Amino acid sequence: MKVMLVDDEPLALQFLQTQLHSIGDFTIVGAYQTSRGLMDKIKQKKPELLFLDIKIGSVNGVELAAAIQEENPNVPIVFVTGFQEYAVQAFELNALDYIVKPIQKDRLRKTIQRLDAEVQRNDSNAPVRINCMPTLEFVQNGVPLPVQWRTSKAKEVFCYLLHHAGKPIRKDVLIEEFWKDKEPEKAFTQLYSTIYVIRKTLSASLPGLSLRSANQCYQLHLENTEVDVMEWRNDIAHLPELHTHSLSTYQRVLREYKGDYFSAEAYAWAESEQMQLREDWYKTAVQVGVFLEEQHKPEDAVSLYLRMQSNYPYVAHSYIRLMHVYDVLGESGEVVNQYERLKQMLEEEFAIAPEEEQMAWYASWRERHMQA
Repeated sequence: MKVMLVDDEPLALQFLQTQLHSIGDFTIVGAYQTSRGLMDKIKQKKPELLFLDIKIGSVNGVELAAAIQEENPNVPIVFVTGFQEYAVQAFELNALDYIVKPIQKDRLRKTIQRLDAEVQRNDSNAPVRINCMPTLEFVQNGVPLPVQWRTSKAKEVFCYLLHHAGKPIRKDVLIEEFWKDKEPEKAFTQLYSTIYVIRKTLSASLPGLSLRSANQCYQLHLENTEVDVMEWRNDIAHLPELHTHSLSTYQRVLREYKGDYFSAEAYAWAESEQMQLREDWYKTAVQVGVFLEEQHKPEDAVSLYLRMQSNYPYVAHSYIRLMHVYDVLGESGEVVNQYERLKQMLEEEFAIAPEEEQMAWYASWRERHMQA
């Protein structure tokens, strides 16, 4: 493995080289006491791992690392320092690890093992699928990935960044959304800590995703990753005109709506998108239900209306249509059942009775069946 070292202390630089040689087969492609010309040296020598001191003379190593990552996002960086207080700043960046001097062999081995594990994960070409409906879930090769979130806040901030995937989100926007009641210094500290947790989680379980920072913004990049809600939005936006030959496409899109967007997490910021997706599903379901009735497919219509009723029990439409379809099927008991359920729902939820048109239809239906 090709390794580059940067530390302004000559003894620390020599000690790190000695420790590395003692635990593995490493080629030191550069060991520097200054950051002068470092960008060009990285491009020329292409290190597979960079050990970087937090303070290199008057140069801030955290800021230097940010610049390095902008031009060389695939170079893993390990921060090495005697200053524990810089840990939060360092972890804001997508650092592989953070080691405090003096460096111990066992601690260094863990860093290398972490890098090896990350390389192995990156070698996997199988795409990861992210499901957000109804809850956050990661799947690879059809098998759920056991992603563990250290904090619920880290999970929610990740979901927020996923919601805005591919778009830069300013730090102050994240502060306002998640830590607006905190003092600015504490809010930024919590933001940086949360970003660190997210990056460590992605590194450990989801190497196909990367969280980058630039210009006071964070941006989640989805590489080799599928997201159910993005696919569903695209599918429903490009549905062809509803005809017999396109009916199966409509039914597939309705089936693939597995539940409301992040409904299990109940994130307030997701409610607007959740309502829009629900509305899109329901409008499409109404359209398909009418078509199924027109095409004399009452059994399929019943199945769809029952799902509509289960998902949206406080909307009268499904009860009314089920009464009509059950009438066509000759299932009188189900017609009565749906009318009674409609009355009960309207009374309990809205303290109202069915509309006159519905009561008139039901009265007419009962009269016909009593005569029969």
